[in-house]
Amino acid sequence: MSGKLGIPPESSPMTRPRRARYAALVWGLFLFTLTSWPQPPQVPFFSSVPDIDRFVHFSLYAVEAFFLYLAVAWPGRPRFSIARVAALVGLMAVWAVVDEVHQAWVPGRSTEAGDVAADIVGASAGAITASALAGRKRRRDPLTS
Repeated sequence: MSGKLGIPPESSPMTRPRRARYAALVWGLFLFTLTSWPQPPQVPFFSSVPDIDRFVHFSLYAVEAFFLYLAVAWPGRPRFSIARVAALVGLMAVWAVVDEVHQAWVPGRSTEAGDVAADIVGASAGAITASALAGRKRRRDPLTS
């Protein structure tokens, strides 16, 4: 089966890992921009929701971990791998700590251990989801075996 314009998907210039790399880069720059923003404005509705900040941290890091998992050219067959998840979550944990330390120098921002915890839990969810989907796709698609 061919992709757009009759080009097989395997030979198209934007393969899935390449798209995931671009997405991870853009999302990472978005995260850095958000955390570098001095005194971000309060959104009236969301500001009244308890612990919304933790949910935002969870969500942002889940998306980044998901993109990064798909962007890495993991050795071997695509499958669910707790070792791959752990490696990526470790990387994201370092990123979360560095990001919080970075915020100490941004006016109007603060560093909080709870934010790091939410980042790590979100990264775990994103990496586990990507790993599970990678394994599931392989089993369901006999043409790529």
